[in-house]
Amino acid sequence: FIQSNLRSRAAWSYGHTMLSEVEKNGIRSLLQRLTKEDLVSLTDTVTNRAVTVDSCKDAIEAILSFTMNVKVLLRRKKVRREHVFQYLAENQVFVPSTADKQQLIKKVMELWEVKEKEMKNGGASSAGAGDCEFGDSSVSSTSQDMRVSARVVAIEPASSTTSPGHSPKTSPGLCGELEKKEPDDYGQKYAEQWTPWFYDLLRQCGTNMIHDPMQPHGMSDWGEHHFWTDSVLNIEVTARNQTTEENYSGALNVSRRLYSLVVRESIYLNPNLDRNGIKGRLDQHSGMVLVTASGTVHRHSHFVGIFSQAFGLLRDPSVNNNYRIKFTNLQLRSTDYMPPYQT
Repeated sequence: FIQSNLRSRAAWSYGHTMLSEVEKNGIRSLLQRLTKEDLVSLTDTVTNRAVTVDSCKDAIEAILSFTMNVKVLLRRKKVRREHVFQYLAENQVFVPSTADKQQLIKKVMELWEVKEKEMKNGGASSAGAGDCEFGDSSVSSTSQDMRVSARVVAIEPASSTTSPGHSPKTSPGLCGELEKKEPDDYGQKYAEQWTPWFYDLLRQCGTNMIHDPMQPHGMSDWGEHHFWTDSVLNIEVTARNQTTEENYSGALNVSRRLYSLVVRESIYLNPNLDRNGIKGRLDQHSGMVLVTASGTVHRHSHFVGIFSQAFGLLRDPSVNNNYRIKFTNLQLRSTDYMPPYQT
């Protein structure tokens, strides 16, 4: 044990890195998605077994210390495609579900380039080569952290986050101590509570037969108060070998589009409520809870496909520290033709 420990210390003293602070922070966030077993294995590979680690934190720092090329690290098998995809989603970079790992890595590098420029410019946003583009998308900006490249479809400018005289129901909560002591368990448990709450709330829009999509408040408690003012919605529909995309920004626009999906298009999203259908994780740095849900899509009494939806939830101190939706990415795979929404 003593020899191993001395060998580790010697390796640490010779380990050095050329990574920037943005890259280091990004890699830390990415590697936190790996299991301890995978982190230890990755540490052995990157350090050529020169370092012995006992914790996830030590493993990540060892990997950072011995990493000279970010792309080489991200291409490692232990850093899986879903890890990179989740990292991009948390940073509000939306990519097609068909994108391969190499394409995702390219988007990560572009994201970090944008953040590097913003740091050099004192936090000011800078448009140009660092912007992430997807297809024919154009660049829009609502986030201070980074720009979301998307074709933003504006329905109507949002004037407020809550309707006058409306007392919105809040999202479910869990014990704060659990959030501090067991962040991984907290994220999963919260996702298992929040997911049925959200889809039940959305389902009420259709069952209560609220016919005016421009006035979503009524018997249902659905509304823009559940979303951050700069929230983002991305919808990707694949049907008959064709894929269409829609992008919306702003609490009111996002709320109304999801409302219209249920009321005007008669779409019923039925989530799989066991652990195979719901995943949750708490990011310890941002406090964001990343929730992913999957299930089946129905129209009237017919099964028409499957769906997968990702959410980023952040606490809002102005509403008793309850969670609001920061972004959501909805993917629909249809066995029947689902015409694109007409604004």
